[in-house]
Amino acid sequence: MKINIVTVSSGWILQKIAERIKENNKNSNVSINVNHYSTPDADINYYVDLQNCYSGQKTKCDIAYFTHAHENSEKWAYDLLNSKNAFNNLKGIVSMNKRYTDMLIKIGFPKDRLITIVPGETNNTFPLKKIKIGIVSRGGYEGYGQFFIEKLFDNYQLNNFEFYFLGNGWESGIKPIAEKRNIFVKFVPDTDYSIYPAFYKHIDFLLIPGLWTAGPMSMQEALSTGVPVIASDVGFVNYEFMADYVYPPNDCDKLYNILQTIQNPILARRQQVENMSWEKYTKDLINFFEVVNK
Repeated sequence: MKINIVTVSSGWILQKIAERIKENNKNSNVSINVNHYSTPDADINYYVDLQNCYSGQKTKCDIAYFTHAHENSEKWAYDLLNSKNAFNNLKGIVSMNKRYTDMLIKIGFPKDRLITIVPGETNNTFPLKKIKIGIVSRGGYEGYGQFFIEKLFDNYQLNNFEFYFLGNGWESGIKPIAEKRNIFVKFVPDTDYSIYPAFYKHIDFLLIPGLWTAGPMSMQEALSTGVPVIASDVGFVNYEFMADYVYPPNDCDKLYNILQTIQNPILARRQQVENMSWEKYTKDLINFFEVVNK
C-alpha cells in the first residue's frame, strides 16, 4: 500500500505529525511519502488536515485528519464537510480527539468511517520529571539526620527523586548507599552563603531530617523563597512555622509515605499517556486505512 500524506507547509505542528508517521512506519508492505499535494497514483491520499488540505477532488482513496472546529461549532464543521463534498468523497476521517468524533457523528458523518487516534510523543522523548529534594545543613553527625538518611536510602525505592545536599559531612556515608541503590545525589559544599538562594530556587522541596535541633534556619530560608517543607517534628516545626508535611523524628516509614504522597500525582499524570507512542499511533492509523480502503 502506498500512502501519500498531504500537508500545508513545513514547520507547522501538523507537518511534524506527518513526519512522525513516516518515521515510525514499521509495516514493510506500506510506503509513506509526505508532500504538499495529492498524487493520483497513491493508494491513499491522507490530508493533514481536512480544513486546509482537502480540496474535494477525489483520487483513489481520500482520508482526512480532523483537528478541531472553530469555537466548537457543529454548524461550522457541517458547512466545511459540505463545501468540500467530504460526506460523499472521503472514505474516512481520523479525528484528533473523541470530542470531535462525537460531533462528526452528530452532524451525520458515517460512524464506520470515523476513528479517534490521539497523537503523542514517546515517553523516552519526555522522561518523567524527577522531584528535587534539598537538604540544607552542615551535617556530619547524627542529630542532623545523616544516619537517618542513610537508613532511608538503604530501605526504600527512591528512583523518582533527586537529592541535593548543601553542607559539609554528608557525602562519605550517603554516597556509597545512593550508588548501590541507584538514587541520584549531589553534594554541594557549604563554602559560600551567597549560593544558598540559588540552591533553594533549584529544589522542589526542602527536607529537614534532623532528630533534634533548635531551628533549623533552613526552614526560614525555604519559607522565604516559597519552597514547600517536609520536616521532622523538631525545633521550629509547627510551633513558630508550619511545614507542609511533618513526620516523627527518625521515622522512615512516615517520611517514605510523605514522599509517595508527593510523587503519586506525578505518576498519575504520566499514567494517562504511558502507553502512547508515535509507533503505536502509526500502526493504528495504517490499520484504519486498510479497513476503509477495502
